[in-house]
Amino acid sequence: MTAVDPIDPAVVAASRRAAGGARPIDFRTLINAPAADIRAAYDATSAYWNARPPIVAAVADIALEGPHGELRTRIYRPSKAVLPGLLYFHGGGFMLGSIETHDTMCRLLAREVHATVISVDYRLAPEHRFPVAIEECVFACDWLVDHGAEIGVDTARLAVGGDSAGANLALAVLNQRRAPLHVGILFYGCYGHLPELGYPLGAAAKAYGDGRYGLGLDIIRRFYADYLRNDADGRDPRFCSLLSDVRGLPPVLLTTAALDPLRDDAEAFRRHLEAANVPHRYILYPGMPHGFLKFAPEVETARQALRDAAAYLQEHWDTEARPRH
Repeated sequence: MTAVDPIDPAVVAASRRAAGGARPIDFRTLINAPAADIRAAYDATSAYWNARPPIVAAVADIALEGPHGELRTRIYRPSKAVLPGLLYFHGGGFMLGSIETHDTMCRLLAREVHATVISVDYRLAPEHRFPVAIEECVFACDWLVDHGAEIGVDTARLAVGGDSAGANLALAVLNQRRAPLHVGILFYGCYGHLPELGYPLGAAAKAYGDGRYGLGLDIIRRFYADYLRNDADGRDPRFCSLLSDVRGLPPVLLTTAALDPLRDDAEAFRRHLEAANVPHRYILYPGMPHGFLKFAPEVETARQALRDAAAYLQEHWDTEARPRH
């Protein structure tokens, strides 16, 4: 039997406070539920973490005319100075989440990184399947390059990031738009490490794939089934990052949670980066489940992960590019 590590007690305590006496979301009971019901449950669990938003200098919602209609973005500025820009894509299995569910996280990122964060409300599956979200995220990147100066962004210092499914999208954008981007920040992403795509079931999936700590293999497969149009999409390098050509990719921070079945994805993608000689840093956070960044207001390990991302971004913005004067 595969060994299972205990969850950090601080996460357990924070989860109980967030639940307010109710049971936390259990994806195992929602495998066959309509997408709207899963979204409602996810949004409800996110409410606690966004009820007391950290203060930043300015927050503005902007509607862009994207390739599939109006594309909502939220811009977080920690100061009025001209700052680097971090384009950010929220997680949620390509089906869940929004700029609202990740509001606190983006505020904390803006403060820790001391950069303008641009959060993108891309369209969700199953109403909008692959590659709609990617096309919208690439559009947002192009918009930022062309119009970043209008919102106080130094377009010589740009990065892209995301968590979970958002990390998958961020990587697709980084691969398609390398020149204007200097660094990628990938938090516990999904990169296509599944047996049906030809990869063996890893140790993390064997230990935590039952969903005991939130995310399980059954709901992952449900997310993918609702996101992808057909089997061929599952082997498209824009989705299955392990099949992508990453040679020459900008530096990448690759992070994962020890108690996450997607840890296997991160470990496999780490090997993929190493084989292509892509500069990167890999960080494993012990005792953490998938999605742990939402605990950053109350759990030190989660807050440290944001500090680690800030340090990595600042390091590469300083060495890879210089501000325009």
